[in-house]
Amino acid sequence: MRWRFAALAAALVAALVAVVLVAPAGWVVSAGAAPGCTVLQVRNIGPGSVSALYQVVLPAADSTGLGMLEYRMNALGYSGGYSGSQGLVYGMAERGPFGRFPDGAHVVALDRVGRAHDLGPVRAAARPLTAPKAGAIKGNRWYVGDGGFLYAVDVDPTSATYLSVLSMTAIQPWHGPFALDDFDVDPVDGELYGVSMTHHGLPAVVRIDRGSGRVSKLADAPGLPPSGYGSVVIGPDRALYVTANQVGGLYRVSRDGSVTRLATMPPMSSSDAAGCLRQTPPPSPPPPQPPTTTPSTQPPLSTTLAPTPTPTRPSQSSTAPTPSRIPPSTLPTSARSSPAPPPEPGAYAPPTHEPGADHAGHDTKEKRRWALAMLLLLIGGSAAVRRLR
Repeated sequence: MRWRFAALAAALVAALVAVVLVAPAGWVVSAGAAPGCTVLQVRNIGPGSVSALYQVVLPAADSTGLGMLEYRMNALGYSGGYSGSQGLVYGMAERGPFGRFPDGAHVVALDRVGRAHDLGPVRAAARPLTAPKAGAIKGNRWYVGDGGFLYAVDVDPTSATYLSVLSMTAIQPWHGPFALDDFDVDPVDGELYGVSMTHHGLPAVVRIDRGSGRVSKLADAPGLPPSGYGSVVIGPDRALYVTANQVGGLYRVSRDGSVTRLATMPPMSSSDAAGCLRQTPPPSPPPPQPPTTTPSTQPPLSTTLAPTPTPTRPSQSSTAPTPSRIPPSTLPTSARSSPAPPPEPGAYAPPTHEPGADHAGHDTKEKRRWALAMLLLLIGGSAAVRRLR
């Protein structure tokens, strides 16, 4: 008997395996593709040239040229929460259509299609910003690197200190082993990260403390060529996407220093980027149209009633008039039966199966067969129990 129980258990396991194999696809969790990120990038080819503006999709590295700006820009940062549904990219322009600004760097706001608006110089208490290179925005604070200092600029347009310097921190150590060209804010821990060339000739992933200005190395990135690195953007995967300015090339750099080359581009003197840009919401769907009422071709429903008797003119005799027909019943209309309207072509409901209707003549035979089967099962079960004892 034990082998029979083993066979039964094996059959149950096989059935469970079959159920798992034919389970719906919704039960299976598959790894999705890396999320995309669209950024605005400025590329400065020569020392005195204005910036070329591009829209770049990461990690695919698809670039679309948006034209030449009237400004030479750097230190870009994206503010997604203060400038309407699309957000604005803030950048520092050291020169405009008529040359270098005499009152220091101007703030230029860009929308996602490249329209630029000069907002004037940054209001700095100690010294004007002249040629900022690095920039990133966290909340309503724009962190800008210029001349060995880290500035925090207010970018909340509802604030009385809008576009004013709120703090200035010395980057430590500025003359140490790092030369930092750009950084971005990690949305998870709020710190600044970039790729810097060290004095040993190797690029490295570095972190900048926003409060103290301290720069610390996280990992060497030997897969990167020697170059200054701008256009630092931290993607949704928390990897750093950077551009090798002097040698050309777009790279993905992990925090552990592993490198993936994404695209080749021409060399440039400097570059900067900001994102990920908020996706433009799709247009609202049009309101649903009211259903069109089509006149029915069916004859109107009617209630069959007894015909109304035709009144008969009374005779001139003295006897009471006798109706020619029996008057209709005085029952209410709702109590009378009405014929159902004929069904429309193609609108037939599926046939309703009445239980037992197809086997009315076989009830007795079926009952006998089931009784015999149950009796055999009882006899077999009793015998199995006796053998187990």
